[in-house]
Formats: sequence, structure tokens, C-alpha cells
Amino acid sequence: MKEIYYTYNNEAISSCVFLSVLKKVGSMDIARSCLILPFLLDDKTVTYLKNYSPSIGGLRELISEERRLFTSFNKRYLALLPVSINSLLLLSKSRQITIGNHIIDNSTLDLSEADFGNRFNSIQQAIPNFLTLVANLSTVQLYQTLKIQL
Repeated sequence: MKEIYYTYNNEAISSCVFLSVLKKVGSMDIARSCLILPFLLDDKTVTYLKNYSPSIGGLRELISEERRLFTSFNKRYLALLPVSINSLLLLSKSRQITIGNHIIDNSTLDLSEADFGNRFNSIQQAIPNFLTLVANLSTVQLYQTLKIQL
């Protein structure tokens, strides 16, 4: 991927995204957490998710209806995997999260009141729909549905 991709999707915004998601769910497994950034750091996906009305078909239906959002998902996943790991390590070292069998939120930061710009505000608006979209699938099912190739 281009160097600009990494500059645009860095550990600072990634850490904020992780904390925002963890504030809503409390904890999650590490493998599942690695799927957050490919969804929420992609501007087209975020724009779609902000206005998305969750349906019965969930993620599988969304993938079939909006293929353009998922054609490069595996590529985004692989490109953002180091950023995910670095962000989680930074959050762990700063004691914002605890990493064990699951990642657990320890943060006292309130990111809902923070003004980190339009991009982060859009991501914040997309998080509830993202969580609804992936809630009914196990981590294994998510990796299979999204066709993640390691």
C-alpha cells in the first residue's frame, strides 16, 4: 500500500477507534479486534455504515449488496494488521486496556466528548451500526464471511 495510507491510518486514530469500540462492548477477543480497523478506517465503508439500517441478513447480505466495499477487505486487513497490533500494544502499555484471553477496556477517557475532527466523528457515528452488523457472528464466522487469508 502507499505510504500515504499509513500516514492517514496511523496508531493515533486507531487507538481512539479501539477505545471507542471497547467502551461499547467492554471486551473482545484479539482476532475479532483485528477486524475493526479495516471496517472503520475505510472512508467509503464508514460513510455507508453511518446511514446503514441493520437488517435480518446482516453482514452476509451487506457483502452481497455492496460488493465494492469488500473487494479489497483482505488487502486492507493485511495492511492494517501492524497498525492494529501497534495500537493495542500502545493502549496496553498506557494501561488503557488489558490484554489476556480477551482485550478488556480499562480506560477512563471519554472520547464521546472529544473533538478529534470530522473523520473521527464520522467513525464514532458508524460504530453502533458496525457493532450491530458483526454482533451475531462468531469471530470464526466473520473471518470466513470476509474471506480473510492470512
